[in-house]
Amino acid sequence: MSIRSNVGKSPILQRKLADLPLRPGCYLYRDQKGNLLYIGKAKVLRNRVKSYFQNKHQDAKTRRLVARIWDLEFIVCETELEALVLENNLINEHLPPFNILLRDDKSYPYVKLTWKEAFPKVFVTRKVRKDGGLYYGPFFPASTAYRTAELVYRFFQIRDCDIEIDGKRGRACLKYQLHRCTAPCIAAVDQAAYREQAKEARLFLEGKRDELKARLEAAMWQAAEAAAFERAAQYRDALQQVDAWFTRQKAASPNLEDLDVYGSAVLDGRACVHRLMLRDGRMMGRQEHVLDDVEAFDGAVLAEVLQRVYSADAVPGRILVEVEPEDAELLRDWLGGMRGSRPQIHVPRKGEKVDLLAMAQENARLALERKFEPARLSEAVLEGLQAFLGLSHLPRRIECFDISHGQGREVVASCVVFSEGAPDKARYRRFKMTNEQNDDFANMHEAVTRRYKRMKEEGQDFPDLVLIDGGLGQLHAAEAALKELGLEQLEVGSLAKKEELVFRPGSSEPLRIPKSSPVLQLLQRIRDEAHRFAITYHRALRAKRTLQTELTQIPGIGPATARKLLQAFGSATRVREAPEAELSEVAGPAVAGRIASWKQSQSPQPHKSQDI
Repeated sequence: MSIRSNVGKSPILQRKLADLPLRPGCYLYRDQKGNLLYIGKAKVLRNRVKSYFQNKHQDAKTRRLVARIWDLEFIVCETELEALVLENNLINEHLPPFNILLRDDKSYPYVKLTWKEAFPKVFVTRKVRKDGGLYYGPFFPASTAYRTAELVYRFFQIRDCDIEIDGKRGRACLKYQLHRCTAPCIAAVDQAAYREQAKEARLFLEGKRDELKARLEAAMWQAAEAAAFERAAQYRDALQQVDAWFTRQKAASPNLEDLDVYGSAVLDGRACVHRLMLRDGRMMGRQEHVLDDVEAFDGAVLAEVLQRVYSADAVPGRILVEVEPEDAELLRDWLGGMRGSRPQIHVPRKGEKVDLLAMAQENARLALERKFEPARLSEAVLEGLQAFLGLSHLPRRIECFDISHGQGREVVASCVVFSEGAPDKARYRRFKMTNEQNDDFANMHEAVTRRYKRMKEEGQDFPDLVLIDGGLGQLHAAEAALKELGLEQLEVGSLAKKEELVFRPGSSEPLRIPKSSPVLQLLQRIRDEAHRFAITYHRALRAKRTLQTELTQIPGIGPATARKLLQAFGSATRVREAPEAELSEVAGPAVAGRIASWKQSQSPQPHKSQDI
């Protein structure tokens, strides 16, 4: 069925297309049986809806949608923002098959504090409602939520029961005897005192350690002065446990901010979106969503994902993404309406935010491979690769090279091996370059030479295809290395990142393989794996250099202590900038004193003038 066929066959669709208003609003597409297919929003309904039936350069999913449209409805709105809100509500209510619907294996739990009750309680729930309660989470894995709730019962003795609190109950439950509840049900504690317990529990759940510690210390000394030594001991123990808990939950973000990070990966028409969630700077967990019929993860797809996620979850202050979402300002307005202030949505370009984004992308890639990558490719895909590249043999074994470095430092190369289209990790190799230089061509020449010189000396079997990450320059460097080894008969090609062009020897014109082709997807998968393997090695070497040259030069600081400091503070720079009290919490007062003395010795001394 052609794209225009239903327009001619359906008089309802013809009439409504002619009567579309020049106003913002939502449109709903239905098939011939009246089933809802898709819901969208538009700044101008007429322009947006007609574009579906006029645009010949659409992806496969949109073409399938257009071929099934028989009827449409539209709802006019005052503003585009109002249309966005309406679109989101309608999608959540009807779940149309052609809209992006996030699939997740499970709903993750929250810890709920019923703050508006006279005697609040704490419990774990998977449902978030607008009922005045305070929700903390979601927690990943789910056991973390139950462990956190147990700490609240132990530290602050907050109830978890549903009984009516009127003080008339005959006796308390076992939790009172176990010091997990102060038993307001039998009036063992009055409302004001219990409310103080709930405030401390709230501070704990919100991660406000300093404020919580101040309250606990004041309560401990107050109890001691009143000779209530058992209660004072309970506060002392709570202080120690709170310190231990927050030390384990060290910040992953230096700014102690609420932050969501979205990374994606696309494989064979499916996309995985990985969401990392940081709250008050600490990594609280992650979430994965799988999308079907996605050829590329662009700004339009991202915008729909953010709408679906935040229609059910709280909006953080900052959102890191890999591409700018479509209608970004409109999206910020909508999210700001739910949050109370507009969140920041941006693509990180440098620093630790880039590392967080890379972590999310890597997790998305691994999740896709784990769930959907077949153990072995069909012969048809390998035959297609042979035909596209004009190879003399079926490429059953492919080896791919990539170079990674940081401005010419820690220069490394990777060689990954795929057999029958699947990773053969036992054969992976990595190389530290003999001369650190910011020259990808020279480094590629060295890596290929070292790999195949050894294989030749040891009489090993060579691959059916040598794949190079890069363009013509990297390809020529690899060709030269093979020729010098007398291995010019090996098939070689390169895959350039930006436009995914394939270069082959003897031609400066690249091959363009369709983006939807499994052949290109196989090459991309191999190239991305080589990049991952290389950059992992590069980062390990960089971390080792940082550990050895910046922290272990401090007198009295060994590798084990330096590693502990880096894990707690994230970098050597932050260790230098950290107050002595925080250093003492992590590594003890002796180490903190050594670092403070070292910092003082490193600071420039004032110039003293001499009298002549």
